[in-house]
Amino acid sequence: MIEIRRIDPEEYPLVRRINTVVYNGRHDFSREEAPDPLAYPHRWIWAVFEDGKMVSSLAEIPYLMRFDGHDARMSGIGGVGTLPEARKGGNIRRIFEKLFSEAYEEGVVFSSLTPFSHAFYRKFGYELACSRNEVRIPAGEFAGLPVRGEFTQIFPGDDTADLQRIHGAYIADINQGIRRDFWPENRAWRIFTRDDPYATGTYLYLWRDEAGNPGGYIKYQDVTENEGHLMSVRELAFTCRDALYGVLGILSGLSAQFKTLLWLMPTFLDPADFGPPPWDISQRIVPRDMARVINVKAALELMRKPAGEGAYVLEAVDPQIPANQGKFLVEYGPEGVRVSSTKKEAGIRCDIPVLSQLITGYRTLENALRTKRQGLELSGSREILDKVFTLRPQHITEYF
Repeated sequence: MIEIRRIDPEEYPLVRRINTVVYNGRHDFSREEAPDPLAYPHRWIWAVFEDGKMVSSLAEIPYLMRFDGHDARMSGIGGVGTLPEARKGGNIRRIFEKLFSEAYEEGVVFSSLTPFSHAFYRKFGYELACSRNEVRIPAGEFAGLPVRGEFTQIFPGDDTADLQRIHGAYIADINQGIRRDFWPENRAWRIFTRDDPYATGTYLYLWRDEAGNPGGYIKYQDVTENEGHLMSVRELAFTCRDALYGVLGILSGLSAQFKTLLWLMPTFLDPADFGPPPWDISQRIVPRDMARVINVKAALELMRKPAGEGAYVLEAVDPQIPANQGKFLVEYGPEGVRVSSTKKEAGIRCDIPVLSQLITGYRTLENALRTKRQGLELSGSREILDKVFTLRPQHITEYF
């Protein structure tokens, strides 16, 4: 007998055992430990039980993300795993079937995850929608960077109101940026600031300008590699251009302490702007996070619209969420956007993975037409569609 459901509180240790096996961890479960107050609540965890035994689990984490200037509900998927003896049995697919149905009914618009295999999650409608630019710059190149304003180190338990204001401004116009004021009890910021710098080598500094206004922050970790100490930037957020370079000023004083700056930089920034000769910069694009549209109609209603008035018909192909399957008439103008079902001929037809890339703004229509994967068909004029499906800044700010 197979049962798929959210877990009960007392079943949480079973999830930890699965994760220990799946992610090659080590843990002494014979020792009693106080529960982690910042662990995912049990209601966020789905599991599959075979004859009463938990064999698969995943976390569905509720987020509120930015999308074309709006807030949209998003389900973050993490901790996916199945015990070795139960693999290849379709358990994760069973969870997704129930999860998608429930998420749609509850008003979730998108879902995101960081995959172990992009091919595996394409089966569930996910597609690459956020890449990072892994940049390495010799730290000595920042030795002459002017230092302005002042830095304040943030420790666990410190007030996070300034961090929240900066982060809110930083993600305001970045698609897939996740709001940290969505969870109650300041939970997201308590997690973000929980690292003891002396025990973990992870440091967090707030930057204020000359007038004392908070403008940015940087969180970095001291990482040792064969080439020496790396300053690995975990997050850098800023409210404006001046704040960006104000935050980077901290590197001036740390250039003798670290050999290299390592930064998984958002792709909307150009590392060549940061001072050193471009020849000294090493960079590689890391195709990382995947996204899936859960509610096509809601996503089309929120998506940015071209100037003026217009309309187009889109046909979505989504075998896993029946409500997404069909043709949508999108009409836009000065009064906003209206999306309705239609029987008119579609100017664009695409499956949910390609549509997820186009809607989130990860790639343009012209770029998507060059993909080797099937799933995108056009008929008629591209004049409006090229203006609708445009490139927009992407950056998923959380790790899950």
